[in-house]
Parts: sequence; C-alpha cells; structure tokens
Amino acid sequence: MTSEDLVLIRDIVLNGGRKYTAGTIDRSRYERLVDLGWLIPVIVNKTDVVYDATDQGIAAAD
Repeated sequence: MTSEDLVLIRDIVLNGGRKYTAGTIDRSRYERLVDLGWLIPVIVNKTDVVYDATDQGIAAAD
C-alpha cells in the first residue's frame, strides 16, 4: 500500500464509491487497489471497466 493508493481510494469513495474507466488506458493503479481488496472490477465491454469500492476499501478511505 502506498500513499498514492490511499489518495485514490479516498477520491473514489468520496465520489460515490464507483469509478468508470473507458477506453484503452493504463489501469494499473486501479488494479493495485483490486489486489488490496479495496475495489472490485466489473467489465462493461472490451474497453470499459467499472470499479466498485468494497467495504474494506471504504474502511481504508476513512
């Protein structure tokens, strides 16, 4: 866990607990949060992913 991870999860939680990513972008920073158990990825289509904050991610954001 890095300070960047904490900043990102706090931003996601403060903005409704969901982050929509579209297109062919680098999602490695979101995938780190998935590995920590803070986000769950939901694949929308070939290029879009929605990340939902878990209870553990919400707790980490406090």
